[in-house]
Amino acid sequence: MAVELNEIEEAEVELEEWLVEQAENGVPEIVLIGLLRDYADDIEQLGYVPRMWGESER
Repeated sequence: MAVELNEIEEAEVELEEWLVEQAENGVPEIVLIGLLRDYADDIEQLGYVPRMWGESER
């Protein structure tokens, strides 16, 4: 499935906005880094992004 450049840029902007919002709400950056790394590891291991995250995938 081809992804358009504008879709990538939009996803990037949305992720950045979410991260800023979390940091502004007091979530420590180290927690956000850990979350991103854990999800990236899961996605890399599975080879895809699960449409639902649950205990079975973790």
